[in-house]
Amino acid sequence: MARPIKAIPTLTGEAASIFLKRADAAERRYKERKEAGTLRDITKDPGYISMKKILKNSTLY
Repeated sequence: MARPIKAIPTLTGEAASIFLKRADAAERRYKERKEAGTLRDITKDPGYISMKKILKNSTLY
């Protein structure tokens, strides 16, 4: 029994250009923070800690 393959949605036009601008800006901000040494340690973030606890107790990970 074959299942139809759905087309992968792609961004075009203005939506694509907005996405690229936001992605470039995010990458630029990341590089600036990395060079300045102001990146925060994600392992100390409360959300990260709780996520690690959940994954440790789950059977999925």
